[in-house]
Amino acid sequence: MTKAITVRLDEADHAALERQAGKLKLRPGTLARMLVHAGLSGDPYVVGNDNARAALDRLVRRSQQRGPADAVGLVAEARVALEPPP
Repeated sequence: MTKAITVRLDEADHAALERQAGKLKLRPGTLARMLVHAGLSGDPYVVGNDNARAALDRLVRRSQQRGPADAVGLVAEARVALEPPP
């Protein structure tokens, strides 16, 4: 069973979320969920690090190069990219 939460964003953050979601051809809520998953699956002290930025950049590039993408596969690849090295 899934649980719903409410996340309050100021205007600037909401606009940024919508812009990034548009680039990825995702709904803003879907991108927010992906970002939460990425943050929860990694080390909380490195959230926002270069690996996370690189993973998002790769998603943007892929969305611009192709038509509809496999969202599950993209999320799986992003999670792997966000995993800290052993």
